[in-house]
Amino acid sequence: MKVTSFSTQTSPMTSIDFGTLITTIFVIVDDWYDKQVKNTTPLKPGVKASMSDSEIMTLALVMDYLPFPGETQFLGFIRGN
Repeated sequence: MKVTSFSTQTSPMTSIDFGTLITTIFVIVDDWYDKQVKNTTPLKPGVKASMSDSEIMTLALVMDYLPFPGETQFLGFIRGN
């Protein structure tokens, strides 16, 4: 198939704020985790974690797929600095 033209029309939703994006990703990750992983992993010994596995996976995904030059800039953005 040969493409002869390129449409420059934009979708009605051209952007999403960061808070909504990260919340949406968290909900998807958390639902997946509850269905696929949570009941198959044994309890971990030691001090109770301050973040859930789903929260950590969400931050890892966001950091990998959004254009931040490094961890310092990403964490600064998350903290609002």
